[in-house]
Amino acid sequence: MKWKDWIWNLKSKTDYSKIRKLIKVQTYHYLEIFKEYPDLVIPEYQRAYTWDMDKVADLLDDWWAFAREDNYDSLNYYMGTLLFFQNKETKNHEVIDGQQRLTTLALIYYVLKGELLKGQNLSYNQYSSAYNITKNKKYITQRKARLLILDKKGILDRLQFTLIISDSEDNAFSFFDSQNNRGVTLGIDDYLKAYHLRALPEDNQENMATQWEAITFNARKKSQPELDLSHLFYQILFKSRKWKGQKNFPYENKDHVLEEFQKKTHKTPKKETYRLFPSRSNMRYRHLEYDNDDNITLVSKEKALEAIDFPFALRQPLYAGHNFFEYALKYNKIFSLFFSPSENRPTSIENAKVFYDSIYTSDMNIYLRHYMQLCLVAYYDSFGIEFIEKAVQHFDYFIGSLRLGKYYVRSQAVKNSLRDSQNNLLDIIMNAYLPEEIFDFIKSEKGVEKIYTEKKYLKEGKYLNHVVGRYVERVSSFYKKENDDFINRKLWME
Repeated sequence: MKWKDWIWNLKSKTDYSKIRKLIKVQTYHYLEIFKEYPDLVIPEYQRAYTWDMDKVADLLDDWWAFAREDNYDSLNYYMGTLLFFQNKETKNHEVIDGQQRLTTLALIYYVLKGELLKGQNLSYNQYSSAYNITKNKKYITQRKARLLILDKKGILDRLQFTLIISDSEDNAFSFFDSQNNRGVTLGIDDYLKAYHLRALPEDNQENMATQWEAITFNARKKSQPELDLSHLFYQILFKSRKWKGQKNFPYENKDHVLEEFQKKTHKTPKKETYRLFPSRSNMRYRHLEYDNDDNITLVSKEKALEAIDFPFALRQPLYAGHNFFEYALKYNKIFSLFFSPSENRPTSIENAKVFYDSIYTSDMNIYLRHYMQLCLVAYYDSFGIEFIEKAVQHFDYFIGSLRLGKYYVRSQAVKNSLRDSQNNLLDIIMNAYLPEEIFDFIKSEKGVEKIYTEKKYLKEGKYLNHVVGRYVERVSSFYKKENDDFINRKLWME
């Protein structure tokens, strides 16, 4: 295994100019961890070992399915991230995140080998830990026959972790807290990462896992949860792929997202070659030009080199492994281009972001914020920066009608707007040949125009000091118009 150290220089919250804290990120196989770090301890303040038999069963069942993969011999099984704090006073490495998995693996190793892995000297000081360890050891022993088969196939040699080591306890716990605010279970990004790493050659797994972890780590470091991969999959990629037509709009829950991005992905081709599908970024030629003598010149596009220009489309079929990761990286880049606070943006994108930031503040309904994000990513996927400033205004005109039309906006209102319009707006964005087709569709929506012209949002006093009235204030202020002129909102976009 070739190890690569990845260093992030993190600035302390208390002194941004002087204090720089080191975090090392490495990829390790399970059997190597205690050789490299035999001084691991579980701090007294850590919660107890709480895994139950269901969690152990899920792990063993997944190993069994993994071992039956056709290309098992070339795969690793990704077990997620471990987080250690390097305590310089005690000379130990303290387990901040990973106790549950390391303890369970220690039990499995003991049942298989009759002894603990050399260097595995973790100790526990809580009664509940002892209880769960005893119970799970008994359950693992009951499944020893199948485990012996897995052991012969070298399952323990294939277990791989991303190991993060921090020499700052504050930074370690900051990362741990942000990671676990999502709940005790793994996030959707963890599941997808583990699943698709198996489809990669071993030499590529470390680099891809590190890129993936860096996105999540930086999102939490910047306290920007919408830049996290879980937000990308739940609110952007799943909806863009599944919210088609005008009938069924499946809810973006964990099971549905995993089905779309795991079960429905195609098997990785043996030669690691993937079929490409027609899209804006997968075109040999951009333009056809005529000179004065009617000679024809086909103008090609520049070769895509950056992740944001990968030749993929939002709704295309996906293959497990490289294709999935590169697809996710592309749309993470597109999302960050619009919504990252520090991205270096083209002027037109910057102007679109100024519009978004002025109107889609924290006071804006969260479902409508996500709706706008979805529309902008879909539009960029089809047309890039072409008329992007005009696009964001038209989307706001359409989405704003939902804000004006209801005192309370719930998630179903977004689905209703796709169902009750002449056509599904997302379908229009992704199927249009020209941006004007999208703009014309939005302006032709009679139901949207009716909400603006009725002026209900101004007539009813309860709206004036409510989120509806504040939305009207923000939009009017941006266009430098009077609230009473909101009836002409459509004309403001011209």
